[in-house]
Amino acid sequence: MAALDLVSIPAQATYVTFDNLRLGRSPQQIVGRLLRFWDARNIKKNGEFMGIVLLFLDEKCSVIHGFIPAARANEYRDVLREGLIFQLSVFEVGRCTNLYRITDHPFVVRFLPDTTIVPLTNVRV
Repeated sequence: MAALDLVSIPAQATYVTFDNLRLGRSPQQIVGRLLRFWDARNIKKNGEFMGIVLLFLDEKCSVIHGFIPAARANEYRDVLREGLIFQLSVFEVGRCTNLYRITDHPFVVRFLPDTTIVPLTNVRV
């Protein structure tokens, strides 16, 4: 691991970096450090809970925005820990609209009913 690595990935992990993601649903996987996550609320609808917003960092120092809809938030909330490295699979990649853009990355990772998010424990940090 180089001295400047922010995300160290195990050799056996198969994934694509955020810059190589393709739009749509596909069997691609990503690995990244969960920088932050917070509840998204609609201030125009009395603070209605919309879902969970996530920020992930990959090994190339690219940051991408993720979103877990309210209907699936309880499935994932207990596993989310800031600072841990996760492997995500079975998700949808969409274009991030300017209205909701919180990173420079043009895409957003949207969680689906079958999305898996697994913490990688055999990683040197």
